[in-house]
Amino acid sequence: MEIKNEQDFREWKATTEASREVVQRAIDALNRGDSEGFINAFSEDFDFRMPGSTPVSGRTKGIQEFAALVGKVAGYLDVLITIKVTNFISCGEWVVTEAVGHGVTKKFEDYNNTYCHLWQVQNGKIVKFVEYNDTDLIMRVLCAE
Repeated sequence: MEIKNEQDFREWKATTEASREVVQRAIDALNRGDSEGFINAFSEDFDFRMPGSTPVSGRTKGIQEFAALVGKVAGYLDVLITIKVTNFISCGEWVVTEAVGHGVTKKFEDYNNTYCHLWQVQNGKIVKFVEYNDTDLIMRVLCAE
């Protein structure tokens, strides 16, 4: 969005604040274990991508594919992952969060990953979500056999 006047600035600011709020609600739901609240933050056809070559990396399109991937990750865990955001940047419809996460694997090992999440929000829903993380840690701890 190109800001040419005061009205453009007000619209950009409102979009920035709304985008931040949508993402914060999704994170809060995740941390409460509210899977319905978390999933409801996303548009039906949103695009998710986690770069890498781990068993849980890849790209999904839509709620069903994403829910299946989340279920796959949960299958490796005894205690689901919660995240603590350490940096939160919003600009228009884009939000970037840097976070640390903690979960416990089925082998009762702590799983502490670091994340950079890129979120795009449109019309009150997350339409794009990209997760960058320590894929080596995923292989050594989360998905270790």
